[in-house]
Amino acid sequence: HCHAGPDRIKKLGIVTGGAGSELTQAKAAGVDTFITGEGPHHTFNMAEELGINLIYAGHYATEMSGVKALADRVGNRFGLPWVFLDHPSGL
Repeated sequence: HCHAGPDRIKKLGIVTGGAGSELTQAKAAGVDTFITGEGPHHTFNMAEELGINLIYAGHYATEMSGVKALADRVGNRFGLPWVFLDHPSGL
C-alpha cells in the first residue's frame, strides 16, 4: 500500500480486479483513498505525487467478494441455492 493521502478518509474509491491505472480518474473524482486488486508498479509513485492513499488488495480477493454478493442477491431474488467454488489464483 501507499500512504500518501490523509489519515482520515473522506471519499473512498473501490474498483475490483486490476484497476491501478485508474488512479488519476479516482483522484479527479475526489477520492482520497483508492482500493483495487492490482496495478502497475509506477502507480505507487503516482499516488505519492497525487497525495492519495493506494491499496492493492489482490486481484482475486477484490473480485470474489463481488461475485459472492451477486450470487447471494440472485439466489435470494429467485429462491435458488448457490455455491461459490473457491479457486485462488495467487494474484
